[in-house]
Amino acid sequence: MEKIEFLLEKLDDRIPSSLAKRLDTLDDLQEKLEASGEDYEKNPTDDNRDSYNEVIEYVENMELGIIRDLEALLEKRKAEELAKEQKANEPATPPASTEAPATPPAKSEEKKEGSGVLTLVIGGVLLIASFGAINYFRKQ
Repeated sequence: MEKIEFLLEKLDDRIPSSLAKRLDTLDDLQEKLEASGEDYEKNPTDDNRDSYNEVIEYVENMELGIIRDLEALLEKRKAEELAKEQKANEPATPPASTEAPATPPAKSEEKKEGSGVLTLVIGGVLLIASFGAINYFRKQ
């Protein structure tokens, strides 16, 4: 729980609502853990011990999951802050030139090549159709 409180302090208690709900659930489970521990102390049977151990295991797993998510959120925020700082420290980029790049991207070359073949096929069909039409009208 101390690690969670430390991480929350680092995050200035600004966390998503889903994570806040999980923290509330963890608090409720901590209370149940205490109650289960008291039941076990009052009546130390195997069933009470098993129940107590299950609650302990579940709470520990939930704590680890929350800690992992809080650490990930902290890393994400640190990365965002670093990116903002780098962006602020970068010199202004020169305006983009209006000239076309020397070599077009590979995809546009493939597109041009594919459209060139299609253009040749359509042109050939039109040429054959025109010769056929010319021969048809000559015979008429």
